[in-house]
Amino acid sequence: MIGMFAFTIQADAAQIGIGTEQKIVQNPLELERQAIEEERKKEIARQKKIAEEKRLAEEKRIEAERLAAEKAKEEAEKAKLAKREAERKAEEERKAAERATAAKSSTSATQTVNATPVSTSTKVITVESTAYSNDVADNKAYGGRVLTATGHDVTDSIYYNGMRIIAVDPAIIPLGSKVHIQGVGDAIALDTGGRIKGHIVDLLVDSKQDAIQWGRRQIQVTVY
Repeated sequence: MIGMFAFTIQADAAQIGIGTEQKIVQNPLELERQAIEEERKKEIARQKKIAEEKRLAEEKRIEAERLAAEKAKEEAEKAKLAKREAERKAEEERKAAERATAAKSSTSATQTVNATPVSTSTKVITVESTAYSNDVADNKAYGGRVLTATGHDVTDSIYYNGMRIIAVDPAIIPLGSKVHIQGVGDAIALDTGGRIKGHIVDLLVDSKQDAIQWGRRQIQVTVY
């Protein structure tokens, strides 16, 4: 028995010695599990990288759109300001042109009135009389002013040197002629009209209501 026990001890010792000298062989299933786990970790890392790249790309896209929108807004504002400035300049040029035209017409009218020969003899004619107002809304205005055909500004007054103003057919009553209108008083021919043809005299009044009230009537006009 003692011999057998000693042999057994020696045998166990030999097996242990052999076991310590050999490499430990892992379970194939464990190796496969570890490989799968490693692949899973790599896939997770890859997906995280893709997600991060997408996030950065999206941030860049949003920033680019924001910058583009700001630039477009700035360009639109510049264009709007440029348009307003151009319109302002055009309006100033238009008003300047109207003032120049009005001044030229006024000068021409003064020359016309002064140069028109007024007959020293008087004549009395019967005419059909109408009336018109100096309201800006009822007339073609020049820079907000109402001018007669001879260029006299009647926006704020229906008188010229204390005389009433009339529109006439220059073939019947020459422009610049001084007349006396029955029931009205002295007047001067400073205006014309598209419908003032023949023996018609259009009297300038303060308002459209006055013109309506005057109506159409036959009157005598003494031309000096």
